[in-house]
Amino acid sequence: MHEMSLAVSLVRRVEAEAAKAHLVRVTEVDVQVGTLQAVEPELFSEAFKAASLGTRAEGADLHLTSVHAEASCLICGENYEPQWADFQCPACGLAEPQILQGRDMVLAAVSGEADQ
Repeated sequence: MHEMSLAVSLVRRVEAEAAKAHLVRVTEVDVQVGTLQAVEPELFSEAFKAASLGTRAEGADLHLTSVHAEASCLICGENYEPQWADFQCPACGLAEPQILQGRDMVLAAVSGEADQ
């Protein structure tokens, strides 16, 4: 499952950030997910819950923000929003995009309870 591998990777990053911030428990995780990642939010949330078991992030609220894809055609220069399986430029009809945004998963914020 695509979502599970992304969730495992996310939990590792969350754990690293929590350690840097001296958090004993993570309560909220904010993530920006590009639409080209083709992540199903419900599946990803369930995968995050499973991947975070036994970690500081167990029970944390996961907040996902979708980032729309944006591309620039390398042939005609048109900026457009490609779809997950369709990178064809609406202006010239060719599929030669430079992806500007929408394929990343960014850990935007981690918050929780600090070590006293």
